[in-house]
Order: sequence, then C-alpha cells, then structure tokens
Amino acid sequence: MSQFDQIAFFWIGKDDLIPTYLVKSINLVYNRKVKIFHLTNFITKKIPGTTKTIRLNLSKDIMIARIQAYKNFTYNKNLTFFCDADSLLIQQLNLFDLKQDMYFVKRSENFIMNHMWPEYYPEFVNKNAIDLMPYLFGAMAFRNGKTFFSELLNTCLNLPERFHRWYGDQYSLAINLRKNVQKLNFLPIELYLKIVRKPVSKEEFNVLDYNKVKLITFKGISSKKFIHESYANLIHHYENKITL
Repeated sequence: MSQFDQIAFFWIGKDDLIPTYLVKSINLVYNRKVKIFHLTNFITKKIPGTTKTIRLNLSKDIMIARIQAYKNFTYNKNLTFFCDADSLLIQQLNLFDLKQDMYFVKRSENFIMNHMWPEYYPEFVNKNAIDLMPYLFGAMAFRNGKTFFSELLNTCLNLPERFHRWYGDQYSLAINLRKNVQKLNFLPIELYLKIVRKPVSKEEFNVLDYNKVKLITFKGISSKKFIHESYANLIHHYENKITL
C-alpha cells in the first residue's frame, strides 16, 4: 500500500470556512491521496474532506488548547506536517524525503512588537519579533512530538495567563528551543510558510509553483478575506497544468 503524506491542523469555532479552503487545497494538490487530520474539541463541526477528526478535551484558552492538541495527536513513525488553518497548499510536501524527526521554521520578517495589542504585554516593550519569537508555529513537522509538546505545554502553563490567550505557543517555543539551537532542523520559510497579505492571482500561482513554494499562509486578520479568491485562482492554476 502506498504511503501517504500526513498533514494536521488545529481549528475550533463555529466558522469553518477558513479550514475548509485549506482542506480543499490539500486534496486538490494530492488528488486526495493524503491523510488530513483535524485537531479540535467536541463542539466544532467536522471539516469536509478530512481523513480523521481528532476530538479532545481542550482548554478554553486558545494557546493552551493548541499545544494540548499537538501533544495528544496520534503520532506514528511517519512525519506529520502541522500547519495553520488559514493557509493554502500549492505543492505536495513529499514528507518521506525528510529524514529527521522534527523540523521548524524561522521567522524572516522583523518588526517592533505592539506591547498594547491585544492586551498589555510588558515583556514586549521596545522588543522586536525575531528576538522574542524567532520561530513560527504555522509550519512544523514531527515524527513523534508527544514529549516535545508535553514540555512546551508545561512552559506555557507557567507563563502569565495573558500568554495562554495570545502568543503563548511561539513565546514558549522560543524558550524551549533556546537550549538546543545548534541541533535544530529547519524548513525554508519561503517554501513551507510563505506569507501573503493580498489575493494571489493565477499568474502569481504560476510563479510560486515554478519556485517550488509548497504552502502560503494569510497573515493578519485583514488578509483572511483573500483566501476564497486565492483558492479559486489555485483551482484555475491546476486546471491549466492538467491541460498543458
């Protein structure tokens, strides 16, 4: 039996449109020959097109809930790629070509943190993003992440409660990875977590495909409205590839 790539995402809430586009894009790219896992609570609806919905008793705090979900994922010997739900897959990941047990993505954009948003964070005053949170949570891969995320959960739980609501996943990640930075394996951000903030046209998908970009993610609240249009253009891109 053929081995399928495994992709997992975390999503809770009533609005399931954003993760629906992610799942559609994954099935489009893989022609459904892929395993897709939705990590969630017992209330959120099933996302059509997923292989399995993994329901868990999760914290009401979103950062804690996400780490709990990753910790309790049903790992196996194969690598699983974890991604943000507000993303679109463009190319197959070919995870069986990756031989290490865990992979992370380094932040590339730097900026001064707004220490007043969405609430007051004294830790962020006059600090930049790369110094505080040099690794992103939006794309990572693990063969078995249970121990890693158990330790990450403990770190996050010991932070002030504001980090349980916002930033706690990446802030905890920076703390835990600081000791082992020389031993880390990285996926290039420009290929595995390319950030976009506008609709992606058919022509732009041609360029992204040529450059072997595998995943794009829509960064910022205002960019989520561009996912629908971009997905429609992704379909056209794949239709043109088939006819060529």
